Parts: sequence; C-alpha cells; structure tokens
Amino acid sequence: MFDSCGAPYVVYRRPHPPAVVDYLATQWGRATTRPRILDLGCGPGTLTLDLAERGAAVTAVDVSEEMLAAGRDWAQARNIKSVTWKRADATDAAILAKESGPFHGVTIADAFHWMDRRQVLSSLDQAVRPGGFVAVIGYRAPGTQREWWHALLEQLRLRWLGSVNLAGPATTYVEPDGGHEEILRRSAFSQVSVLRTDYRQTYTLNELVGLQRTYAYSSAATLGDRQAGFEEDLRRTLTAARPDGRFEAVLQAAVIIGRRPADAA
Repeated sequence: MFDSCGAPYVVYRRPHPPAVVDYLATQWGRATTRPRILDLGCGPGTLTLDLAERGAAVTAVDVSEEMLAAGRDWAQARNIKSVTWKRADATDAAILAKESGPFHGVTIADAFHWMDRRQVLSSLDQAVRPGGFVAVIGYRAPGTQREWWHALLEQLRLRWLGSVNLAGPATTYVEPDGGHEEILRRSAFSQVSVLRTDYRQTYTLNELVGLQRTYAYSSAATLGDRQAGFEEDLRRTLTAARPDGRFEAVLQAAVIIGRRPADAA
C-alpha cells in the first residue's frame, strides 16, 4: 500500500508538534528502567525517533520493509541507537511482547485507521504492562477543519485517478466504523483522556507537491505514468491559488490516551 513512499516520507512528512511528543513522554511516568515503547505503523520512524530522543527504547513495527529500511537509515543519520525495527502486523503485538517483555506504552500515529482496531487493541491488552497506556495520535483532531488546500487536492485526485478513496495502487480505502476514541472506550483501555493542541503548518510549493508522494492515494506507485502530469497540474493549481508559494494552515493535533480502568484509578 505504501510502496514508493519511504524516502519521500522522511523528506516531506512533518514531525508531530513538540507539545504532542512532550505529552507522550509524560505518559510513561517514573519508569525505574528505560521505558519500553511499542510504535505500531511506525513508517520510517517519524514519531519513533522523537520518542527515542526523549529517552525511550522503542520497538518500531511496520508491515512495509521499504518504510523500515528508510527508518534504519534515518536513525543512523540522527545517531539514534535505541530503536529495534520489526516487520510485523500490528495484531502481532502480543507475540512481540512475549519475545521481549511487556511494554510501558504503545503509540499509533496517523495509522490506526489502516488497522483492524479491535483486534489490535485485544492483542495490546496482552502486550502492555500493568499501569501502561495506548496512545492514538493524529496530526488533525477528528472533526476539525482540514488544510484549506485539501479540497483542491481532492479535485485533482478525482481528475487524475477517478477516486479520492484509493489506498495504494489497487485498493479502495474503507472508512473505519466509529471514531478512535469510541473504539478505545470499548476496549480494555477504556479509561480515556484526550489532549488537543493547536499548531501552525507551513509549506512551500515544492514541499506541498512532494508531500503528496507520501500518501497511499497519490504516491508514485499509485499514480504510475500519470505522476508527472498530476504534479504539473498540481503546481499550476496551487500557484493560481497562492502565487507567493506559501501555504499555511492552523491545525489541531490530538492524542487519545487509553488506560485500563484499574491502572488509572
């Protein structure tokens, strides 16, 4: 699904706001040993590496070997050595915990919608140690306004691909049934708290065009021989909308923390 996205992801995807990473770092509390965090759907480590720099030992899990390879290279470039990269499905969390021991916490950043969420949470109940947490992170909080240029991008994808709901070259995206917070409340991690924080995102024209290569619905693999035409059309459309080449939006990120009720008491 994310073929061809690894290298562009490292270059064009923005890190999560510092307030989000700082908040996550408070969740493992006063661990007597280096906190062990499981990052599911890690991609090339966009969140993984920031958590490692906050002192966590992170097991980074993704189904894409391309993403993991990009993550290993990125970690080496940043001289980060406290990450273990694993190719596995998110539902294998319990197996990973049996191999290495239970985790202080689990993070899932902008990836939960791709997963069998109920099955993943069931597996995490066996993977997270008592007192631990599950954190679902989104660059945009549910129900909040998207970037103003989102509608323009949707129109272009319809023009070039015939659908705004692709999930890779040959798969249609299926919208999850129910919000992430609702799913957490129905799991073992039903004691829920939510952080929302505003932040500003700014791109140049080249950055915004490159960003489209990181999405399953507009990646080079999905567009194929239409990529050059799509990106040329995109540049024209965005330039007409913003001749100065500066694209800025105020967004609201969200962190949904789930804990077992007995642990949160």
